[in-house]
Formats: sequence, structure tokens, C-alpha cells
Amino acid sequence: MGFFLARDRCYSEQKRVCGDDLPPLHYDQLKDLSLLDRCLKETLRLRPPIMTMMRMAKTPQDTRCVSPTVNHRLQDTWSERLDFNPDRYLHDNPAAGEKFAYIPFGAGRHRCIGENFAYVQIKTIWSTMLRLLDFELVDGHFPAVNYTTMIHTPRNPIIRYKRRKTQPQQ
Repeated sequence: MGFFLARDRCYSEQKRVCGDDLPPLHYDQLKDLSLLDRCLKETLRLRPPIMTMMRMAKTPQDTRCVSPTVNHRLQDTWSERLDFNPDRYLHDNPAAGEKFAYIPFGAGRHRCIGENFAYVQIKTIWSTMLRLLDFELVDGHFPAVNYTTMIHTPRNPIIRYKRRKTQPQQ
């Protein structure tokens, strides 16, 4: 849902990187869409794909659990932890001091091997949608999150979209 907050900036970035007439997107251009990349990272921080991915480590002294939904919002690690702020990734990794502070695709030997492919897919899909459609939230508010499902989805999202007046080249 964070993309709604930065959608106009992301659309402007598409035009700046790819050209005002928005010719077809090329793989090499994806790396230059830095705002889109930061929005994606921030969205995955606030809404990781699967919140129930739990890892547990036991030592004689204690037991530790790791959950993306919890770790991505730790007060000690993230400033303004509940706010959507893609610019937090402009400089150094904001969670560099904590090993499991940012783990939307898992970590260690259980890390998703498709992470890089997922980033390419998501950036390509969002680039296409931003180029073709204009989005707005009906009533201007974000729907509450449904935490009862394995993959968190918004409760009753009402999103209005329409084709942009200027369409990219085919």
C-alpha cells in the first residue's frame, strides 16, 4: 500500500529514466529505478510476504525467535518504524547493525533463492502498472490489514484505477 504514497514520484522516475514517451522497459533500466527499488524495500519491510516464517534457535541459556513482521518494526533498529519512508534507503543500509532486522525473503541457509528474480518481477510489474494506470484509494484511507491469513492482505481494499491519458509506446 505504500506505493500509493509515492506513486507520482515513481511515475516521474519512469519518465526520467526511460524517456518522456515511455518506450518499452528494458532489463538494464530496472537498476536505474532507484526510487521504485526503495519503495519496494520499504513495502516489504512494512508488509513482508509471509509473517509466519519463524526460525527458532535454542541455546542452553535461552531461545530466540525471528519473525519478519516483528523484526522489520523493531524500535531499537528502525527510526519512525511504522512510517512508510522509502528515503531511509538512500544511504547506508539502515539496519546494518542488526543481523535479522530486514529479512523479507528469509536469511541464512533458509533464504529464498528466488529473491533477485522476485525483485525483477515486482519492479517490472509495478513499472508496467505505473505506466498504464492511475491509482487512487477510495475515501483516501488505507484499509486495515488482515493478520488472520498466512499472507497479510488488506481488509476490503477499494482501489480505483483508470487508464492514463498518455500511454507508453508499444
